[in-house]
Amino acid sequence: MTSCGEKSRQDRKNVKEDVKELNKDLKKGATDSAEEIKTAVTEEWDQFKKASENTIQNTEKEIKNLREKIAKVSEKEKEKLAEKLDELEQKNKELKEKLAKRAENFKENMVEFNQEAKEKEKSFEREFKHDMDELGTAIKDIFKNNVE
Repeated sequence: MTSCGEKSRQDRKNVKEDVKELNKDLKKGATDSAEEIKTAVTEEWDQFKKASENTIQNTEKEIKNLREKIAKVSEKEKEKLAEKLDELEQKNKELKEKLAKRAENFKENMVEFNQEAKEKEKSFEREFKHDMDELGTAIKDIFKNNVE
């Protein structure tokens, strides 16, 4: 009987050790997964940020060029076009600020790096790109929309 109790105690001890090892493995796996997500999200963010900053700079140049073109049109047209361009310039500034704020959050590691964060980041990028595309289209069409 004693050997049976001894075997049972040894089995319990082995099970406890196995559970501890399993928990360690799970924690390590979660940590590794979080690091992989962080690396992927950070790399994608860096690419997105660079592309967005280039787009914003190009938009600023385009706005400057349009201001020069507007200066050459009739007074009646000039006022309408300048007002519309001011609105578009403001949208560009807002997008620039939005991007800078998001970059600051990344810099300060305020973004959690998990699967949900990865999806939120993709959503932010889609929305931002959509807004930039709309702005770009509006700038290209500024003269088209004001022809009477």
